[in-house]
Amino acid sequence: MLRKKAWPGYTSTLITVALTIISCAAAGMAQNPTGRPDPRKSKKPANKPTPVTVTLTIITDPPESHVFVNGEERGTTDSEGKLQLTKLALGHYDIEARKDGYSNATRGFEAGPETPTIVLKLTATLEADVKEFDSLVAAGKLTGPDAPNAFDLVNKLSALHPDRSEVAGMRSSLYEKLMERANASAVSTGSNWKGIARDDLVRGHDASTAALTLKAGDKRAASREAYLAGVLALYDWETRSRAGPEDGGSKPDSSGHTDGSPAGLTQARANLDRAVEQDESWALAQYQLGTVILLTGDAASAEARFIKAVQFEPQWATGHAGLGAAYYANKKYKESIAEYQKAVEIDPKSPSAYAGLGLARSAKGDTNAGIKDIQRAVELDPNSGLPHLNLGIIYAQSKKAKDASHAEEELKLALQKNQQNLEFQNSVAEKLIADLQKKKKK
Repeated sequence: MLRKKAWPGYTSTLITVALTIISCAAAGMAQNPTGRPDPRKSKKPANKPTPVTVTLTIITDPPESHVFVNGEERGTTDSEGKLQLTKLALGHYDIEARKDGYSNATRGFEAGPETPTIVLKLTATLEADVKEFDSLVAAGKLTGPDAPNAFDLVNKLSALHPDRSEVAGMRSSLYEKLMERANASAVSTGSNWKGIARDDLVRGHDASTAALTLKAGDKRAASREAYLAGVLALYDWETRSRAGPEDGGSKPDSSGHTDGSPAGLTQARANLDRAVEQDESWALAQYQLGTVILLTGDAASAEARFIKAVQFEPQWATGHAGLGAAYYANKKYKESIAEYQKAVEIDPKSPSAYAGLGLARSAKGDTNAGIKDIQRAVELDPNSGLPHLNLGIIYAQSKKAKDASHAEEELKLALQKNQQNLEFQNSVAEKLIADLQKKKKK
């Protein structure tokens, strides 16, 4: 009876002891050797956050450019100029594009707040082109037929880089060089017509045409282009025909220039009219227009042009000689003598002025003085045919038989010295010779 009564208390005691042991064990597990709680054993490890990255799209113009990020090359844009850089961490980056022949393009990029697409436009470097241009200009290769030439190069660069200051500078520089060539060619036609080469006229005309292309509507270039086109037509008319304006001739050749037909003079006059319209005060254009008009037989209209020429250039001997020729054709011999004398005063070494003066004096009745003037012209230029033509004209008008022989000799010598037909129309001398020979047969 006594054991049965004591059992419940015993059981309660065992339970209490067990709970105490468990509690102590648990407490021991949550403490470090010092008796303090050990957080490493009481907390679970936290999950690591996924880092935020950005995909950057880079577009370059031109394509196939090398891309650098913070100085490190990261790839090349494709044929469409595109490159993608993935997994860029948030932060600042310096993006740079490079390509041979172009200046580098750089910009900063903030990964995160900025739109992940940037465009880099590279500017072409023109140093090599400028050097090539300078070299071509120095060599005188301004236009065709030279290949390569400065004009073609500038046109190409103008199409590729219309807004570049370097190209504008090259255009301006080339325009001035072309105008220098055109002006030099034009001036030579007023100072040495019988000695000029056709190729020089063509090069001058090509230069003026190119200059007008560079500066459309420019009156200076337009007047030179028209003038040189006119004198080219005149040159062709004179050199391709031994006859005068009555010659039948043929059509312009493949280069656009005529032969010795009347159309040649028409073309020359039309172009010279254009030159005068663009630059009325240009004495040389007025002079050449007068020369062409005189060749058509309209001496009165030619006279008006020569008057303008000497008004614009009063100290130009050639202009006064041209006016003297117009006065002579109009049978104004006194005025003709006066103009030729002015020409001689301005240029005492002008054979054409002396030759014209002699012919005008002879026509006025002073034959001996006229012959002396013409002989002076022969001394000044033994290769000129014009003095011999004028001597032939004077002798042909004489009634003396011996003068007829002298006339024929002088006229044949004039033809021999004027084979290009530039100083005068050979048909004049040929007709006089034919008339003299007819008289001999009578």
